[in-house]
Amino acid sequence: MTTTPIDRQETPLKLPNSEVHVLDFLSLVAKYKWAVVSFSLIGGILFFAFTYVMPFTYSGLTTLVPPEKNANGNQLLSFLSGSSALDMMKGAENPALDMFKNILDSRTIAEEVGNDSAIRHYFASWDTSRDAAAFGSHDCLTSEPLRNGIFNVQIDIKTHWFPSTTEKEEARKLVPRMASLFVYHLDKYNRERLMTSARNTRIFVEGEYKTRLLQLDTAYAKLQAFQQDHKAIALPEQLTAAVSNAAMLASQEQQLEIEIAAAQRELSSNAGRIELLRSQLEETQRQLKKYDEGGVGDYVVALKNVPELTRELAGLTREVKMLETVTAYLRQELEQERISEQRDLPTLTVLDSAMTPDRKSSPKRSVALLLGLFSGFLFSIIFVIWKRFQESVRLNPEEHHRYLSVINNIRGRKAK
Repeated sequence: MTTTPIDRQETPLKLPNSEVHVLDFLSLVAKYKWAVVSFSLIGGILFFAFTYVMPFTYSGLTTLVPPEKNANGNQLLSFLSGSSALDMMKGAENPALDMFKNILDSRTIAEEVGNDSAIRHYFASWDTSRDAAAFGSHDCLTSEPLRNGIFNVQIDIKTHWFPSTTEKEEARKLVPRMASLFVYHLDKYNRERLMTSARNTRIFVEGEYKTRLLQLDTAYAKLQAFQQDHKAIALPEQLTAAVSNAAMLASQEQQLEIEIAAAQRELSSNAGRIELLRSQLEETQRQLKKYDEGGVGDYVVALKNVPELTRELAGLTREVKMLETVTAYLRQELEQERISEQRDLPTLTVLDSAMTPDRKSSPKRSVALLLGLFSGFLFSIIFVIWKRFQESVRLNPEEHHRYLSVINNIRGRKAK
């Protein structure tokens, strides 16, 4: 039996609905390719042109290095120049960086920077109020402490809308000037703070030194009177080492108490350094108690077991040795505080200074162009989808009767 061409005709292959929809959509995009290209070009041109009228931003970065920890050898105020030992054991960052940030973000520093004539003149075009320059300077500043111990000071100065060439040049040259002023006033405030702290500590140490000198003179007089009355010149050899070690521990106890008193004048009572000093004081007191009651070693005589006359001589001798050590320590600290009070050295180092920017940091015209092309393309896709929907309504009105009903009601005609 022969087959006709009609009999040999195969059923056409049908694509899944999703593929049909995709192909239909691509066909529709190709049909309205003029709209896709036009909207993309218009979007790119508009965004690109907008970058010429929007505010320009000029930026500069200054990198600072904080002072070395305990650079001046001062034991009483080591917390002023860096982390305490307890903070370092806990893995904390240098608190000097956080202090730098708090100082720079303060209203006082912003007002000092805003008093500059060039900065005040620039921000007067924005706001003629007295605090305009201070607020404007503060808004231009971004300070950031880094984990590696570096401190960044970034200045971002903006222009008006439709900026002129003169305004752009003025903003560009103002970047390094403002950055240097912020660094200068930060260093100035920090030096004044350290000098004031050193002066207060010097007064405190000086008072303690005078008090210990009087106590040392009294201890000398008591020891001399005891030796004259009892004809006792020296301690037995077995007791001399114990008295010397106990005197050393007692002097350490006195030094720690002085350091705690000095630290409490500058820090809160629960600060990390004060907690560390208190733990050291408790350990020193435990060690000292062993010399009084025994427990140091088999060949060290406990002072409570020594005959009364020898024990009294040992106590006077230990008092003298302890006061001699404390007085020497206070004398050294007093000289250091006098030097710290008088010197006026920079408290930070500028690693990289902000330079006059050669070009603006924003807006980025290449980014604006790409964003405009993408926005125009998205708008063209919406346009194509709308055209596809209109064509579907025109070809299959029965599937869109609700939409047609709404449109007719809006137009004031009764839906058919």
